[in-house]
Amino acid sequence: MLRGARAVAPFLSPVPCPRRRCHRWCPPPRDLAVPNPGWSERMREQHRELLERARDEGWTRVPSYRRFHPQMLGLPGDSDGDRDTRLFPRAIEGDGDGFEFVTFLSVPKGRLRCLCQLGPFLEGHPGLAHGGAIATLIDTSLGTLALAVAGRVVTANLSIDYLEPVPLLSVLLLEASLQRHQGRKLFLGCDLWDAEGTTLHAKATGLFIQQDLPKEPPRGGDSGR
Repeated sequence: MLRGARAVAPFLSPVPCPRRRCHRWCPPPRDLAVPNPGWSERMREQHRELLERARDEGWTRVPSYRRFHPQMLGLPGDSDGDRDTRLFPRAIEGDGDGFEFVTFLSVPKGRLRCLCQLGPFLEGHPGLAHGGAIATLIDTSLGTLALAVAGRVVTANLSIDYLEPVPLLSVLLLEASLQRHQGRKLFLGCDLWDAEGTTLHAKATGLFIQQDLPKEPPRGGDSGR
């Protein structure tokens, strides 16, 4: 019995918190892009279908945490450095209360799919999702694709056509693609459908700008002049 407990203990032990300003021991980050009690049955069904398509087509499911981890997109860098910040779409704690989403990515094809369920805390007009929540979903999805393709980017322009209102607790499928890469500029577009693909709720285009890498300070006593 004791021998078995010792074998399991390393997997139950806490790990150091990745935040440099935090000196306590924290559990490993929880991947939120997996089924939880807040997912509707339709969300679960669509998720299973997209997982099968991803395996067949060679796409990658992107894990999702409360804080940004560049490594999940194959990018270098610390997870969040000295910052104690949170990804905006993950700011609501309760399962099913806010954004429930899972993203699938194909960098070689320059495409992304995001399956999303919008919870009651995202209400605008009674019974409908707020337009700002739709914009957040679109900006996050296009930004994820731009990051995966070009590394560090910022949003320069986002243009959205709202076509049909989105009822709360709807399950949506966003299909995004890289339209062209011109120098430091990335032009992307997406369509936001209901899960069955029968109602187009919104269309959007975005312009993202690739950022320069931080310059390394001079080494040793060389002033650089």
